[in-house]
Amino acid sequence: MAESKPVVINYSPAQKYWLIAAVIAVLFTVLVTGKFWGNEISAKELAAKAALEVQVAKLEAELAEQSAELSRFSLSSKVDAAALENSRQEMIGLQREIYSRDEELRLYRELLQDSKQPSGLSVGDINLVAMEDGRIRYRWVARQKTAKMKTLSVYAAMWVLGSQDGESVKLSIAELDEQIEQLPISLDFKYFSINQGILQLPEGFIPEQVQITLRYTWMDKIQSDQKFDWILEG
Repeated sequence: MAESKPVVINYSPAQKYWLIAAVIAVLFTVLVTGKFWGNEISAKELAAKAALEVQVAKLEAELAEQSAELSRFSLSSKVDAAALENSRQEMIGLQREIYSRDEELRLYRELLQDSKQPSGLSVGDINLVAMEDGRIRYRWVARQKTAKMKTLSVYAAMWVLGSQDGESVKLSIAELDEQIEQLPISLDFKYFSINQGILQLPEGFIPEQVQITLRYTWMDKIQSDQKFDWILEG
């Protein structure tokens, strides 16, 4: 019968320091990579914004020139008036696009800088604004924070919780927003998705909270279930 021999592993204090140095090197590499990735995204968004601003300035100059020409010669041609209106509408569209770019850039920066944001799916920036006709304009942002950021499909659902005639009521957004036919809503995004619409609350209904759930399309389990107090702005 062969005699078993004990295995002796030599321990050296230097091994611990080498391990610590390796961990520090990995953390530094991740930090540098994340910073470079964030700077690259911001640079692209800023470049796109600058290009849009140049287009707006050009259109403003063209609009001013056309307005001056109409004033000098008192032109009443419908063709010229239509061209002026087209330029104005185009300028308004570009200004809205610049605003949208600014909003997206802000959300990118928050996504990169917010160390407290939970991993996976979450909801942020929910806004409720009362309109003059009694309807409610809503806006909320679905966010995704994962180790490997890539475009994924997500199911979203939204309800308004409140009371009517003294009883608790839970109404889905499909019942309140005529643009939403059914739940869940399908979203495809990499970093975030801005969702908005208009709610028409039934008469006598008293809203108290908004509930929003998010889950990946290939999973049955809900990844995010958040409730927000009903607070109107404006």
